[in-house]
Amino acid sequence: MTPIGISRIGVGINVRHYKRGGGNRPEWIADPNRYMPAATRTHWPAGFTMTYASGLNYQCSKLFFGSPDYPTNDFLIPFVGFGLTEGGSAPQETINPNADMLIDEAFFVHPSGTEYPILFGGSAAATATAATGIVYGQVTLPTDLPAWSIFGIRTVYHGTVGNTYIGAYRCQRHRGEKLWAAGDIASVRALAASNGPSTPAMDPDNWYNLVGTATNSQQLAYGPALVLAKGWDGRPVPLVLADSLVERQEIAASADDRGNMGIWRRWLDQRDSIWGSYIPLVMGVPGSKSVQELAASATKRWDLIDTIKTTYNAGKDIWTFVLDQSGRNDNSATASTWSSAKFGLVDRVKSRYGAGIHVVGITLMPTFTSTDAGRTVAGFAVSALWNPVTGTLKTVNDSIKSSPRYNAVIDMVPAFMSDSDPTKGPAAEMFQLGNVIGHPGNQDGVTTWDTIKLHTSVPIGSRIMFEYQPGQWTSRLLMSRTDNGDGTADYKVTGDGIFATIVQDDATLLAHGMNLDVSSFVHPTLHGILRTVSRIPQAEKAKFHPLV
Repeated sequence: MTPIGISRIGVGINVRHYKRGGGNRPEWIADPNRYMPAATRTHWPAGFTMTYASGLNYQCSKLFFGSPDYPTNDFLIPFVGFGLTEGGSAPQETINPNADMLIDEAFFVHPSGTEYPILFGGSAAATATAATGIVYGQVTLPTDLPAWSIFGIRTVYHGTVGNTYIGAYRCQRHRGEKLWAAGDIASVRALAASNGPSTPAMDPDNWYNLVGTATNSQQLAYGPALVLAKGWDGRPVPLVLADSLVERQEIAASADDRGNMGIWRRWLDQRDSIWGSYIPLVMGVPGSKSVQELAASATKRWDLIDTIKTTYNAGKDIWTFVLDQSGRNDNSATASTWSSAKFGLVDRVKSRYGAGIHVVGITLMPTFTSTDAGRTVAGFAVSALWNPVTGTLKTVNDSIKSSPRYNAVIDMVPAFMSDSDPTKGPAAEMFQLGNVIGHPGNQDGVTTWDTIKLHTSVPIGSRIMFEYQPGQWTSRLLMSRTDNGDGTADYKVTGDGIFATIVQDDATLLAHGMNLDVSSFVHPTLHGILRTVSRIPQAEKAKFHPLV
């Protein structure tokens, strides 16, 4: 590539621009024989183990992913036998099944509906050893999968009744994802062939779209840890150092058409006319701390991607640059301690892959409390620790912007904050949705109700707030809907929102911008996410192109 000039991007970094590939973008240099991430939505097994129940110990997951914006046909699909913690000790790889993960068969589901067997060293079945194992499936399609396709992976697996297993995915029902279970392989194959609803015991309505434990959370489906493919056209591929702010603001019901959830997966996957869309290699899980990544008990994922590099990619990584979103969970009242935890991870990554790798930082967003359940911006309160204008967080973000560890920095905080107060985030008053239509339930104050009529413009997965009586507000989470054909739909609310609330006619309707996590507002909800994504310019992707 031919340098054509010098400009400044990020924080005091000289960046050489290359011969242009269109618009204001450096040219992409294709390497079609290099396996690169080729699926949105992939997730590491994490959270909790589950127990194979009698009559449910043969299972089949059917999951859908979005392909890159270039054609592919040769796929490499790793499955693993280990899981990660979420929360305090994340991302340690210590949530493991007590027996091997036994894969009976797996299939690549083409958009046409045709299924192609995924083979493991030529065999249909494979065993991912508990706590340590990794198996690599491969499939080559007879013709290229078109760019920007939706494809599926169907996985059949089993275990002994009473043994535990680990999953990765909460099925996104509105996207056709399924989780079936039976007592033998013939029965589970029949369920998959009929493509009916998920087995009720694996997908109960009162758990759908909920995060909790094995007994009160939407059940986890086993599936591929990653999906890679040949055909790469040279666009940047981010390795993301991540926590829940990449994705866990959402769970299942609000995923977009390509399965994306959260600010960064949605933003990266946008099809910008100049900068393109990027499928990330997300290394973290909810709860991940920078200080615990690539440290004790957190290296198996890294060994996996490095094995692909050496065994399948002729020494070439499956990523091109590092995007460091991590650090929020490392918060400390001492700014230098907080910054050091975040920077320490960058240093470990550079030690592993070389000091010259291209690294892009991201500033950290604040946490709030509220006096009115997140309804108004004025009702939010921000502590000295989290204040992005005068507090510890400002000091930390300033250190991110100025650190020589980063080749560039995306300052995402202004895109997230409210317009009326730069210290506070998006409140429900910013997302006015009109009114509830009529009122739900039979209004006796005793009989619970789980369906509410709204205009169809309200997306499922929204957390809504409505004025159920004058001056009194309550919230619900919308998990599914049935259209009425007249511009309205009957929305079903999820298990944590089934009450006997008496609602006045045509109650004022808002959408939450933030979700109450125990006692504070940590994660943005769907409307806050979409607002933030729309306010981060796609031109920030210019920072992803490495130095010469």
